[in-house]
Amino acid sequence: MTTALICDDEPLMRANLRDHLELLWPDLQVVDEAVDGPDALRKINTLQPDIAFLDIQMPGLTGLQVAQLAQLAQAPTQVVFVTAFDRHALEAFDAHAVDYLLKPLDAARLARMVTRLKQTLPSRHLAPVDALQTQLQVLARQLAERAEPVAKPLMDWLQVDVGKQVRMLHVDDVMYFESDSKYTRVVGQDCDGLIRLSLKDLLASLDARRYLQVHRSVVVNRSHVHAVHRRGDVMEIEIRGRAQRLRVSESCQHLFRAM
Repeated sequence: MTTALICDDEPLMRANLRDHLELLWPDLQVVDEAVDGPDALRKINTLQPDIAFLDIQMPGLTGLQVAQLAQLAQAPTQVVFVTAFDRHALEAFDAHAVDYLLKPLDAARLARMVTRLKQTLPSRHLAPVDALQTQLQVLARQLAERAEPVAKPLMDWLQVDVGKQVRMLHVDDVMYFESDSKYTRVVGQDCDGLIRLSLKDLLASLDARRYLQVHRSVVVNRSHVHAVHRRGDVMEIEIRGRAQRLRVSESCQHLFRAM
């Protein structure tokens, strides 16, 4: 059975979230509640629930600090932040949260979260035979990787066509890539041009930890993301120094909650 811990310093909020979860996820077992940051960290490390619903603004330790300390302790708990503020979205992303809920809670939004969590629960909930099969598959992949040649080196420099010029641009200076038919548009601080490479082929040569595909036609450089904006179900990324915002497709929004 999947277990959960609810952490919030407001009793009414804890009760509200528990009621929603009982309705949307009857099989979920809420093992305990925490009233502040230190209490939340202690119960995560002791009870090791599958999911911790963390308020961000809590006495003693913030929810972000609790998540970071739990990671250092290698707790297997997945974190869902529940907060009244949307300004913490990027910090939640860095803390490897699996979702980010805004107060007041919305039943439809909670239902989508429940569906996603059920699909991404850790393998310890698999039946013994399924778990053994998963372990064998992992072992097979590891053996195959050892037999494979050295991975292709990551791309460093790009030759970008800007009008009648060819500009040399380091990938670190690229703000985002955008698919443009059989070419790819490259946007940097002082460069906006094309390269003769499809977005799909380009992705294979980029560091996946730094470059995130936020739409089927757009890849952003994480280091140039200034803010994430939400309006209902619509999520947009603000790139540092640019007025234009980039739309995040619904299937990619978990990357900014992720994980």
